[in-house]
Amino acid sequence: MEEFMELALYDEESGYYATHIADVGARGDFSTSATLSDLPARRIVALWRETCRACGRFLPFLEVGGGNGDMAMAVSRSLGFWERLRARYLMVDRSERLRQVQRLVGGGFVRVYDTIQRALKACGGRAFIFSNELPDAFPARQFVFQGGQWLELGWACEGGRIFRQASPVESLPQSAAFATWAQEGQVVEVQESYHRWYAAWQPLWKCGACVTIDYGETNDTLYYRRPSGTLRGYKSHTLLSVDELPVLAGHCDVTADVNFTDLMNLAARCGGDELTLLTQREFLLPLADTSKPEEAHLVAVPGAGDYFRVLIQQRREE
Repeated sequence: MEEFMELALYDEESGYYATHIADVGARGDFSTSATLSDLPARRIVALWRETCRACGRFLPFLEVGGGNGDMAMAVSRSLGFWERLRARYLMVDRSERLRQVQRLVGGGFVRVYDTIQRALKACGGRAFIFSNELPDAFPARQFVFQGGQWLELGWACEGGRIFRQASPVESLPQSAAFATWAQEGQVVEVQESYHRWYAAWQPLWKCGACVTIDYGETNDTLYYRRPSGTLRGYKSHTLLSVDELPVLAGHCDVTADVNFTDLMNLAARCGGDELTLLTQREFLLPLADTSKPEEAHLVAVPGAGDYFRVLIQQRREE
């Protein structure tokens, strides 16, 4: 499944992010909180100010997976006049098509890089790193518990019919899901590619904060009432089932919910970092104007305010 998602999303000739993504928001296939309101950007700026004071330096923003640049523009609007003059805003995106759009954002406000390693080297490893709906965009592996063991799911084709097929696996990736959800027929996803990506750049990051906003839950509740897992697609804001994905591969977004327990465990291996996990409601509520429908929606419970999580990793320079 990981290889399928890699090709469906990122293949240079036919992948969704490389060739078919038109926009994010009302005109695209899906929306993010940054396309709905400036509230997430205002909260990001407030946390950036706190982090700059704690680090004793003016940190650059480093946004990973900036989409069409809506968050960058909202951050620019949320900065004070003098802050805007001094601010450095770096953006990282794997998609060349999106990087072309991002280079035009704010008349040069944004500097665009294809890897976070290059961006961190450009700012000396000191940065306020943040992302909005990033881990879910990484290819995931999918597993099913059958006959007392975990098997890996992938696509097979027979007689012109495409279907998921379970196969034995030599070893399982690290995930809290395997011990908790070992129940007959349960399907789980592991974004192992995100885990590898995260581990690769951590040694380059010297100080600042890393804020990860995405939809998902902690491991204890993630698959409650979801025996078939969370892998799905979106096309023109329409939900697609996992079995519809092969037909629309390259023409739709493919995603899976994020296991925030796995993300917490990854961050905890960076000894000395301070970790905080919040719901989106808890993160945004201090600055929310609930008289505005778009801001009320982002902090509503139940809803987006409860279903999205915010993981804050803070690092002080030794």
